[in-house]
Amino acid sequence: MSKQGELEALYQRLSLLRDEVDRLRREARSWAEKRDAIHERIRRIRSSIHELRQRRDALNFEVKRLKALREDGLRRRSEIIEEIRRLTEERRRMRGDKPRRSRSSLESQLERIEWRIQTEPLSLEEERRLIDQVKLLESQLEYYRRADEIKNRIDALRSEAERLRDETLNYRSKILDFAEKSQRIHEEMLKKIDESKRLKAEADEMHKRYLERKERIRSINMEIKRVHEEIRRIEEDERRLKEAELKRRIEEEAEEKLKRGEKLTFEEFKALLEKGRIV
Repeated sequence: MSKQGELEALYQRLSLLRDEVDRLRREARSWAEKRDAIHERIRRIRSSIHELRQRRDALNFEVKRLKALREDGLRRRSEIIEEIRRLTEERRRMRGDKPRRSRSSLESQLERIEWRIQTEPLSLEEERRLIDQVKLLESQLEYYRRADEIKNRIDALRSEAERLRDETLNYRSKILDFAEKSQRIHEEMLKKIDESKRLKAEADEMHKRYLERKERIRSINMEIKRVHEEIRRIEEDERRLKEAELKRRIEEEAEEKLKRGEKLTFEEFKALLEKGRIV
């Protein structure tokens, strides 16, 4: 093949290689855009996952707090029920000590005796006798006072126990509600995590294809460089050949002029001088 044919083939090869680089660059850009679009989706999904995790953790914290309150309420209610049992048992034991007389009868007699002590002149012996009666009446009335205290205390404790029961039931309802919401959010979060992993695998595959194109472009650019160097080498050889041919023709023309005794041009004179024909 002639040098010109070689050059034409090399330029054609160069054109094909450049077209291939352009095509690969378009493909690389396309894969990069698709990869970046998926990365943006992953970023939004991860932001959503972060928000869901915060909501779930807040609900779990509230569940934990409510469980502690419920357990405290159950413990307090259990203590109250135990105190009610103790007071009920005390009231049952007291029944054997109940005075035969009613409370109103005892209080009436006590008022009469105290009135006598305060208003009537009494002998020392009579006053002592009445004071002993007061003590006896007071001891009998103490039964009714203690019975009232126990009854009032039991009534108050029962009210508190009912309040704690309602409160702990309310806590239980809220705990179940929050736990259910937390579970739903957790499941939604897991779905998004799976989606994020799937998308990341897609993005990694697209990045891999992007890198393959970039590597192919690098390889082709090296081939383009080699073709350019070959073209320069051939063109340089062609240039030297043309220069040598031109110099030979100038020398021949100068030789002819010299034989005819004609005037030489500067280029012709220089050519003969370099050839050693002119001293």
